Amino acid sequence: MSADTERIEDHDSKSVLDLAKDWYHVPALLVILVAMLAVRLRSYSNFVRDGDVLFSGNDAWYHLREVTYTVQNWPSTMPFDPWTYFPFGTSVGQFGTIYDQIIATAALVVGLGSPSADLVAKTLLVAPAVFGALVAIPTFLIGRRLGGRLGGIFGVVVLALLPGTFLQRGLVGFADHNIAEPFFQAFAVVAIMVALTVANREKPVWELVAARDFDALRATLIWSALAGVGMALYMWAWPPGVLLVGIFGLYLVLQMVADYVVGQSPEHVAFVGAVSMAVTGLLMFVPVTDFSFSVTNFSLLQPVFSFGIGAGAVFLAALARWWESNDVDDRGYPVAVAAFGLVAVAGTAVVLPDVFRQVSVNFLRTVGFSAGAATRTIGEAQPFIAASVLQNSGMTATERIMSEYGFTFFTGLVGAIWLVGKPLVRDGDTRKIGYVAGSLAAFGVLFLIPAIPAGIGGVLGIDSSLVSLAIATALIVGAVLQADYESQHLFVLVWAAIITSAAFTQVRFNYYLAVVVAVMNAYLLREVLSLGIIDLAGTDRLDDVSYGTVAVVAIALLLVLTPVLVVPIQLGNAGTSSNALQTSQTGPGTVTQWQDSFEWMQNSTPEEGQFGGASNEMEYYGTYERTNDFDYAEGTYGVMSWWDYGHWITVLGERVPNANPFQQGATEAANFLLAPNEEQAADVLADMSEEGNETRYVMVDWQMASTSSKFGAPTIFYDESNVSTSDFYSTMYRLQEQEGQTTVAAASSLKDQRYYESLMVRLYAYHGSAREASPVVVDWEERTSADGETTFQVTPSDGQAVRVFDNMSAAEEYVANDPTSQIGGIGTFPEERVAALEHYRLVKSSNNSALRSGSYQNSLVSEGNTYGIQPQALVPNNPSWVKTFERVPGATVEGSGAPANTTVTARVQMRDQTTGTNFTYTQQAQTDADGEFTMTLPYSTTGYDEYGPDNGYTDVSVRATGGYTFTGPTTFAGNNTIVSYQSQDVAVEEGLVNGAEDGTVQVTLERNEQEFDLTENSDSNETQTNESASTSASVDAAALSVAA
Repeated sequence: MSADTERIEDHDSKSVLDLAKDWYHVPALLVILVAMLAVRLRSYSNFVRDGDVLFSGNDAWYHLREVTYTVQNWPSTMPFDPWTYFPFGTSVGQFGTIYDQIIATAALVVGLGSPSADLVAKTLLVAPAVFGALVAIPTFLIGRRLGGRLGGIFGVVVLALLPGTFLQRGLVGFADHNIAEPFFQAFAVVAIMVALTVANREKPVWELVAARDFDALRATLIWSALAGVGMALYMWAWPPGVLLVGIFGLYLVLQMVADYVVGQSPEHVAFVGAVSMAVTGLLMFVPVTDFSFSVTNFSLLQPVFSFGIGAGAVFLAALARWWESNDVDDRGYPVAVAAFGLVAVAGTAVVLPDVFRQVSVNFLRTVGFSAGAATRTIGEAQPFIAASVLQNSGMTATERIMSEYGFTFFTGLVGAIWLVGKPLVRDGDTRKIGYVAGSLAAFGVLFLIPAIPAGIGGVLGIDSSLVSLAIATALIVGAVLQADYESQHLFVLVWAAIITSAAFTQVRFNYYLAVVVAVMNAYLLREVLSLGIIDLAGTDRLDDVSYGTVAVVAIALLLVLTPVLVVPIQLGNAGTSSNALQTSQTGPGTVTQWQDSFEWMQNSTPEEGQFGGASNEMEYYGTYERTNDFDYAEGTYGVMSWWDYGHWITVLGERVPNANPFQQGATEAANFLLAPNEEQAADVLADMSEEGNETRYVMVDWQMASTSSKFGAPTIFYDESNVSTSDFYSTMYRLQEQEGQTTVAAASSLKDQRYYESLMVRLYAYHGSAREASPVVVDWEERTSADGETTFQVTPSDGQAVRVFDNMSAAEEYVANDPTSQIGGIGTFPEERVAALEHYRLVKSSNNSALRSGSYQNSLVSEGNTYGIQPQALVPNNPSWVKTFERVPGATVEGSGAPANTTVTARVQMRDQTTGTNFTYTQQAQTDADGEFTMTLPYSTTGYDEYGPDNGYTDVSVRATGGYTFTGPTTFAGNNTIVSYQSQDVAVEEGLVNGAEDGTVQVTLERNEQEFDLTENSDSNETQTNESASTSASVDAAALSVAA
């Protein structure tokens, strides 16, 4: 009895061990999933504040709009949106996709069919964390196919520990569609791998199709169709995902040529290509809304390109059959395929030049290291290891990669290289082994001697990275044509190569590369352990494995995973790296500084369609028909700002922005914000359309006016001929000597007059008021770089970069005698007088000061250190984070009583009720021969309570403390008499400024005489009188002098 019991217990023990052995990966994967989700949700409370649900970034806010619309109109998505890109409206294919539908569906389920707005927002809030964790599932499936179950688990561990872009895009609050992209793509890759494996096993050929032997074709047919569904779902989430179709097409060409060369039928793979692409093409017709060949919208490109790839696979299979049946030399087949490919490309370029140009430009922009200047103004579209990026981060290229992946990128690269080289080495052919060695040497030369690809690129006129990519591609193609690669392995290689190229072209694609790095580490682990250590299939006994061997493997894994991914390390000058736990601490960011401005806009400006008393309310979540130019009703208006803030204006301000993060209206926004005068700014709006002139508000934050932040971005889009960033500002360096070496101690901008005349600077810095030049001179020396090709500016060796003079005459004399100096150019000190604006007034400042920003403080400190002055001297009056201005008709002033052909100055003191600060608006006008003048004043002094959003106007929070004062010149009339001209406490009605009322303000200057007992100090009195118009400028100069 006891023996039977022992046998039963032994059997049960073995059953439990077998069960654990067969299914250990399931609980392990679940634990990792839970851990990944927990890390990604750590900062949830930072996004729910005082009953408001906030998001980070820009696009997440527009997804909130799309998801809310879909909840209200399930399952439909928004066909057209007139609430952005004024005065045209828009329809954007990358929003309102299956991503938004899935989230809307989840909200409906959780909310039992009627979710609140708060529940919808919270569902979207956590969606990126859920998608980010779920990416582990397809990563495991790919890793298992490459490296067994243990390899798959290891790949998921790598993915879970990555602290870079992949984690950041999957954190709570970052509710863009970015993290859903690798989720859907990775599942499509899994489906393709399975379909290819099944096809190699079942070997479908034309005869089976002709005989309609569906039993023999069933498995391949089903998996190929699923692969097509996977690719379609990926593009349903992100239309530019048509790139995966291109990757698959490139793979099909390589695989079919390679199969033919090694004596296998290319029809097996062609069957997968034809079926999957047919399914993809059919499914991609469903969401088509754009009947062009746009890459970014649901257009004809996705289905037509899919059908084209499928047809190409059938053609290559037919060509191979014809080639074989006619006993043509096998070596000619690859040449024929290449020739047909060139003909197809050339034919497309000739027959459909616009389509070819659009596809080729987008391809190079995505994977060809050819992102243009405008694209690079988008943070996520900058090159991963571009020189400027490395300089800003204080890292080398290797350190930059390590900050994103630790050592796992390099171990994954080893895995990819071995995946390429293994079939060649396995054959034992000396020639093939030599090819592998030569290829590795070539890669080493490209990496260690970048001057070689740079030289080739210079001759050909292309980027050196593109040269390296072409050489690497040629070497890989050469390897493929010499060995028999497992079909799924070759596909993964092609996919990994293109994704890696994309990630280094645009930093955002690193959230795709993370999956590639993870699965390549999974493969490498299997290959290392298969060197007689452990059988990952789990079929051999592990009893004979020594503890020493296991210890060595464990130590190796710790060395790969611990630095950066677990234990932060110092990387260059950028400080200590962050691991996943540290990176996951995040918050909504800058949007919180704009909130009160948007709340004010909702409550203190007329709703869309109601401006000026109109009654044409726009339905915020209405359904509008698609059009290229929406017909906005009377009373609708636009809000101008830089395109970064467009979605915030739409969602939080519930107003219509002129530009948005789709970069729609970006050029017009740049032209407006950088316009050197009001007339040119008005022309920009008028040229957009007749409704463009209805743009009513302008929102400017400190970043837009700062050369160390966003000011440079509009200069890239600015399309005025012969104007570039250097026309607005240049860079000044302060050098220092350390241990016999010259280094850069500080750097900042030296601003040109064109910077100060830019509309957005005149608004933010001066509130539309005139600004006199100050007797502040910036001095510098010119140095030449070691190569003798570049000249740059450095502060003087004596350390005195800023000189303050008693008056403008002295400053002008100094500059006239020193060509390496200029008046102004730092802080808010212009080179010349900046005229007042007549149609723009400050109506709201945000509660929060720009001084709360570490970046703003750093920019002040950097500028102060560069020029050797105190940062406080550079802070403008009222440095609020955001300032909102209204574009108004202005009140017309007709004046008389002044001397002929002289200058009249109007002044009024304004009080900002939000910040509690005062400023003076100043404007000047020239009198005619009769002493008459006209002005247009944008600030009112009375009648505020008569206007507000209820009757279609603005309830301004910046109001005058008194009336206007108009003054003419002060002169000596002889007989110890001074003559002045003045009119005080002139009221300007709000209705005259906002256009609600007609009429003019009549002003008559009174002549005043005052006797003085002139003494020997009369010269000083005269100087004081002549300089009186620049009193405020002199005060600023004095403050700067004290600071210096």
